[in-house]
Amino acid sequence: MQHDNIDPTHIYGRLRSCPPSLGAGRPRGVRGGGRVTTLGRIRVGSWNIGTLTGKRIELVDTFLKSNVDIVCVQETRWKGEGAVEIKDYKLWYSGSRVARNGVGIFLGKLHKDNVVDVSRFSDRIMSVSLIIKEGTYTIISSYAPHAGLGEAEKKRFWELLDEAVRGCPTEHRLIIGGDLNKRIGAEAEGYEGVHGGFGFGPRNEEGRSILDFAIAHELVVANSFFKKRDAHLATFYSAGRSTQIDFLLLRKGELRTCRECKVLPALTCSSQHRLLVMDLFTRGRVGRKGISTLPTQTRSGTAWRPLLDMWQKRP
Repeated sequence: MQHDNIDPTHIYGRLRSCPPSLGAGRPRGVRGGGRVTTLGRIRVGSWNIGTLTGKRIELVDTFLKSNVDIVCVQETRWKGEGAVEIKDYKLWYSGSRVARNGVGIFLGKLHKDNVVDVSRFSDRIMSVSLIIKEGTYTIISSYAPHAGLGEAEKKRFWELLDEAVRGCPTEHRLIIGGDLNKRIGAEAEGYEGVHGGFGFGPRNEEGRSILDFAIAHELVVANSFFKKRDAHLATFYSAGRSTQIDFLLLRKGELRTCRECKVLPALTCSSQHRLLVMDLFTRGRVGRKGISTLPTQTRSGTAWRPLLDMWQKRP
C-alpha cells in the first residue's frame, strides 16, 4: 500500500482543512454567546467511466452539471499514481504499470484543498480522507474483478478492501463507492438491515459477498434503501440488458443522513455504466469561540423540511 500523509496545517498554524467558508469561525450576525445551526448537503457519486483518456473535461462538465461534490471513479486506465487539477475538481488516482483497471476520486472546489490523507492499496482500491465541516470523511473508491477473472484475484480484492475499511478510524464517516461487479438483487432475502429491499434484478451467488462484507463491517448498501423506478436503479447497460452492479455503502449509523440515492440515467459519457449519486446532509452549531460541533446524524422535524425538500429536488 502506498500511503500519502498530507500536512493539514496552514502556515499560520490553523487547520488548513477547515477554512471559514466550510464552517470555521464565527458566522456574521451571531453575538458572543449565541449559536447558529447550519444545514449542508454533500453529493457523493460513483461511476465506472470506462476510461479517463480523452474525456476528462467532458466528465468534469458532467459533474458540475449534476452538482456532484465527490466522485469515486473506476476503470480510469491511467498508469501510475498521482493527482491532477481539472477545472474546478482535483483528481487523486491510483493505477498500475499498464493502462488497465485504475481507480480515482474527484473532489470539487469546496473540498479539494481539505485532504489530510491518501492511501493507495492497488489499482483497484484507494482512499482519500478529508475534513468536511464537522469532521473527517474517508472515501474509498473500489473496482472489483469481473466474473471471468481468477479466484485468487477476487480474494485479493476483498482482502484489500477489508484492510482499507478496518484502517478507517471509527470516528471517521466512511463512504465506499464502487463497481463491485456483482448483483445483490431486488429483495433483502435474509439480509435485512444491510439491504433495504429496493434493489434491482436477481441476486447472483457472488452478490452475497457484498452483503456479507457489509454485515461484517456494519455497513449498508445505500442504493437499496430508496424505492425508485428501474431507470434510477440500474447502473449498467449492455446489449439491451440492464443490471445493478455499482453501489454506494456507508456505516449503518449514518444512514439517517442519507436523503437520496439514485442513478442519473441521462448521463453516459460513452460509458456502459451510469452515474450513481447519494445526497448526505450535515447539521452543525457554531459557538462563540468559533468551534463547530456537529452530531453524526441529521435532525428530523418540520424546521428542516423546506431545506431538505429544496435540495432533494436538485438534479
